[in-house]
Amino acid sequence: MKSKMIIIAALLYTAVLTAQDKVRYTDDFRFARGIYTSLQDLKANNPVKPADIITDIDASSSKFFQYLLAKEQFRFPRNNEIVYMKPKDIFGYSDGRQLFYGTKYRFEVIGEICLLKEVDVVDSYSSFINPGDKYEAAREQGSGKLYILDFEKGDFFRCKPQKVEAIFQRDKKLYQEYQNAKDKRKDKVLNFIKEYNFRHPVYFPK
Repeated sequence: MKSKMIIIAALLYTAVLTAQDKVRYTDDFRFARGIYTSLQDLKANNPVKPADIITDIDASSSKFFQYLLAKEQFRFPRNNEIVYMKPKDIFGYSDGRQLFYGTKYRFEVIGEICLLKEVDVVDSYSSFINPGDKYEAAREQGSGKLYILDFEKGDFFRCKPQKVEAIFQRDKKLYQEYQNAKDKRKDKVLNFIKEYNFRHPVYFPK
């Protein structure tokens, strides 16, 4: 009996420490600069740092990701082996200021329901090798369309009311409030995404 109590106490202590190591996401939170290979990496705020990527690109350059993501592939060490990855296969990246999903979707709202916008993307077929700051890679213009990333399940899809409403239904009270709201459907979806995130916050390591 005594040993069971010790185990329970240890588990509770670990849980408290884990909670203390994380902070609730707010707009001033900054994700670590680097390449996120998976959703789990993002939740852990643990990217592959620029300095760990094997490349001739200056890791401190403000255009590091512009140059890196224009390459056909890049490599980095992980678990005692060298991993090769193509830009199209990354989960996302942070330049230290903004967070992106893949190479062309910028996070506009972050929470249990993430709202993203399709933005300009570096053309991966640009034929340049680490140009100086006065040069620019060719860019493909984004559509500006909105997308959703379900932070709980990892699903990614166009921001359409019926799909977002399916997530709202996880909170019966909020969903009822949503149904009673008189705004236009498109407008209230965007408003209630923020409300859902407020009631269901996400936490990241400090």
